[in-house]
Amino acid sequence: MKVILLRDVAKLGKRFSVIEVPDGYALNQLIPKGMAEAATSLNLKRVEARKEKVSHGKADELSTFHATLKTLEEKTLTLEVVANEQEHLFKTVKNTDIAALLATAELAVPLTAIIMAEPIKALGTYDIPLEFSGVKGSVKVAIVSK
Repeated sequence: MKVILLRDVAKLGKRFSVIEVPDGYALNQLIPKGMAEAATSLNLKRVEARKEKVSHGKADELSTFHATLKTLEEKTLTLEVVANEQEHLFKTVKNTDIAALLATAELAVPLTAIIMAEPIKALGTYDIPLEFSGVKGSVKVAIVSK
């Protein structure tokens, strides 16, 4: 039976691909769990429309990311945190904190684009790498005590 995958399925294929699977597997596993739908002509047309919509959305996100990187080249963002006298933070700074800081500065960066090897545990200025769809950049963040 031919089915259209609605999400990535391990060992079968990627989202929106049309594959051939045994009837029982399609009818008992994939379709009831919402992982696939039958590959009828109507469903194929709908999937093509979804593919176009997703690709346009990604292109828009990528152009927004480029504009954000241009803005970030000139800026150093400041994050105020609570620290002790030895300049160690009481709470580590993670990628979610950086995403919230960027959001408050009205800069659109997806959480998955913020690449941090480990959380920040001390005061200072850090260069946080950003990567989205193969485009790389960075943001300077100054961690200061309240």
